[in-house]
This record gives sequence, C-alpha cells and structure tokens, in this order.
Amino acid sequence: MDESAPASPEAAPAVAAPAAVKTLRVAVVEDDPTLRLFMQKLLQKNGNGFELAGAWATAEEAVQPVVESAPQVVVVDLELPKTSGIEFIRQLSPRMLNTAFVVLTIHDDPEKVFEALRAGANGYLLKSSKPAEIVAGIRQASEGGAPLSQEIARLLIQSFHTPAAPKKKNIPSLTPRESQILERLAQGMVPKELAYELGISYETVREYIKSVYAKLHVRSRTEAVIKYLEHQG
Repeated sequence: MDESAPASPEAAPAVAAPAAVKTLRVAVVEDDPTLRLFMQKLLQKNGNGFELAGAWATAEEAVQPVVESAPQVVVVDLELPKTSGIEFIRQLSPRMLNTAFVVLTIHDDPEKVFEALRAGANGYLLKSSKPAEIVAGIRQASEGGAPLSQEIARLLIQSFHTPAAPKKKNIPSLTPRESQILERLAQGMVPKELAYELGISYETVREYIKSVYAKLHVRSRTEAVIKYLEHQG
C-alpha cells in the first residue's frame, strides 16, 4: 500500500429525499362564478398538490362526471340552484365510499352543519376561511379527518351546551321528515323557505306536503296546521 497516497475522503451521509406530496384529485360544485374560478386557481396552484377533476355550477351538471372521475375530495357549496348541496351529498356519498365531501359555504348555523354531516359530509368550512385553511381542510378530509372551521367547531360545542327544547309530539302516521315539514308549516314557513332551510329542492318539499295532506285527510295548509296544533295539545 502506498502510504504517500492521499487518504480517500469519507463518504458523505445519505440525505433522505423529501417525501413527495400525494396528488389529490379534487372536484368543485359552486354556482358563484367568481368563487368557482377562485377554487379552480387554488387547486391548480403549483405546490398545493392537487389535480382539478372539474368544476361545475349545479349539482345536475356535476353528478355524472363526479361519479365517473371518482375524485378523492369533492368541495360542495350548500346553496345550489335546484338540487341543493346537501341533497347532492346525500345522493352521492353512499355510492362513493372512497370520496370525501367537504362543504364550503357562508352558512354558520348549527342546524345546517348537522344536516350536512348527517347527509354524509366529511367536513364543513366557511368561505371566509383563508386559502391555506381550505387547502389544509381538503387534504385533511382526504386522509379521513373531519375539517371544521374554528367558528363552526365553536358553534357545535355551544349547541351541546344549550338546553334541549321540549320534544314535539309527532303524528304517528307521518314519517320524521313529514313531521318536520308539518312543524315548519305550523311556524308559518312557506315551501321555498322550507327547501332552503332543509337543504332539499322545492319540488321535493311539495311532494312531502302532498303526502302530509293525504295522510291527514286534509286539503289545505290551514287544516293541516290545525290538526298539528290539536295533536300538540
């Protein structure tokens, strides 16, 4: 061995390459063109790790391509024309078990939140959220989490602290949804208001009302409300 030869430098320790961010396919259902464009740009921004599966203005336009493309996450507005966001989630979530549905809306009342979660939503974010919070929420939902805006989480906690209202007496012949419709009619709400509050279509509300009338053997809202009030007494 030639002792005069320069010693070989020690091998530098291997540096692990940073883990690649998993690319997620995300779809958007939002009727406001400005917000829809914002979401498209946010999802297509380099570094966020998203692939836009598509963006649609109505639930009717979105159903088939969403089912066919099977994105990991679908971001849905609640206030959509005709079929609501909640009804859209209710229809698709049982068919798309590997897809997370995240609500992105302006509504921050607990009833809307509970209705959306019961329909199958995996998360509930407000449109006032920062872009980074929306990005984090989408990724969290894709990993099995349940992203909630801070305001929504606080409202849900407060709702559990509120004393429960006296339980209404449902008419046995009516389904839970029909009882809910009848109670709202007794409170003075009209079908369009019912559709908005319950997150279902106007046509669906009308069908429920027809069913209530038939089961109560009445012909008008007034007669139905009278029967409801008599039953509560």
